[in-house]
Amino acid sequence: MRAAKVLALTIACLSGAAGVSLFYAHVHVSGAPLSALDFIATAHAEPGHDSGEADDTSDVPSAPDPAHPEAAKSATLPAFVTKPHTLSRSDTGGAAGEDPEGTAPPTDGAAAPPTEDTTTGSVSKPPASGNASADAGSSSTARPVSITVEPIPGTEPRTGKPPVWPKFIGAKTLFGEAKVPAPMEARAIGSYSRGCLSGAVPLPIDGPAWQEMRLSRNRNWGHPKLIALIETFAKDAQKLDGWPGLLVGDIAQPRGGPMITGHASHQIGLDADFWLTPMPKRRLNSKERETLEATSMLDNTGLAVNPRVFTSKQLALIKRAASYPEVERIFVHPAIKKALCEMSGTDRKWLGKVRPWYGHYYHFHMRIKCPAGFAGCTPQVPPTGDDGCGKEVTQWLAKVIPAKEPAAPRPPGPPGLKPPRPPIMLAELPKECQAVLATGPDPIVIPREALLTTVQVKKALAKAAAVNTALAKASAVSGSKGSAAVLSKSPALRPHMHKAATADPK
Repeated sequence: MRAAKVLALTIACLSGAAGVSLFYAHVHVSGAPLSALDFIATAHAEPGHDSGEADDTSDVPSAPDPAHPEAAKSATLPAFVTKPHTLSRSDTGGAAGEDPEGTAPPTDGAAAPPTEDTTTGSVSKPPASGNASADAGSSSTARPVSITVEPIPGTEPRTGKPPVWPKFIGAKTLFGEAKVPAPMEARAIGSYSRGCLSGAVPLPIDGPAWQEMRLSRNRNWGHPKLIALIETFAKDAQKLDGWPGLLVGDIAQPRGGPMITGHASHQIGLDADFWLTPMPKRRLNSKERETLEATSMLDNTGLAVNPRVFTSKQLALIKRAASYPEVERIFVHPAIKKALCEMSGTDRKWLGKVRPWYGHYYHFHMRIKCPAGFAGCTPQVPPTGDDGCGKEVTQWLAKVIPAKEPAAPRPPGPPGLKPPRPPIMLAELPKECQAVLATGPDPIVIPREALLTTVQVKKALAKAAAVNTALAKASAVSGSKGSAAVLSKSPALRPHMHKAATADPK
């Protein structure tokens, strides 16, 4: 009994000596005294480190036992185990984990998916609890850890950058800037799709039998002969055919020329569009004139008219427009042309002026002849006189059959390298059109770049096409699948390359 007491006393003395040694070691290293409470906490926080005991891992769950799955259900993660990390870009200016694209993070508690390239980034810990103060305290000591994953040669993704093409100052840009007409003699210069207009006059936006639509486009200008005919046509249709009034669409710009959007023709002030929707009994306000939608005359098939909206009234309106000797052509949808052929009686001469064309399912396009006495206007070949109700209509209907299914999505890969269609350049219009632009009171300055010829434009596009083709070929080579010899140079694959690069003896 006495021997046991002596042994216990000896052990206590030895433990005290070890504690004193640790105390003096701490003071010697840190230069700061260690309080008794600190010493006890330190010794208690690391059990077994000095005695050689194993770490206590009883509260860390192990892999579930297949024979006893219920044991896995009862295991819970301890508080010090963090949730799974998520990758986020480290080159963003915001905080760690901030989405560089500005999209809202998920709100269902799920981890945010990696954004863009995740081969380089920083690891950020999402909040591990609902305690805001605890989360803030843990994030104050966190620092981003840079992760670099070495790319495998021959497997880098293609950039997919679209080809770069030169930009040109087209004639439509210049004529679209003109807000007032050129104060010159009224002339239609050039052809319907390659020309300009001087001395234009506007169609009043409101008349006794018409209303002008889409006023913001500033396209209610035309040659004086066309404007006068429009006013006559509107009054005749209202008085003689019972048409409520015309809703007038685009005519031409103040100085004609190509338009930014919408039309290939309408350039010399001799073309005008008219809606097949009757004019309402009241005056439309400016907002309605911009937003009111015209009524399509077609049925659900797109190959025939809807008899509830395309009636004898629309037939009489188009026939009235074709009755004027100044009118040379009227363009309508092929289905409307077919309906006119079927609804017309024995008087069919006027049908020869009505030509089928793409679009034109809610309006018709009226074109008058070149005014007499001016050789600068290029006329079209006059209609043959045939009513055009036979084979021609059938062929046109075959061209405009609606697709049963939407177009197939573009296959992945580099974009097409075919040069884009360049705009109409000022050099392609009659030279008089330069004077039309440059004449006051609101002249349009013509930069040198706008005077490129068609040959110069084609050369610039051909040069760009050669460069883009070379870049596409280089991108295809760098993005192709690497050979075994190339892949073996990657340190990331060296441990696996012996098996992969060795030929199969079988």
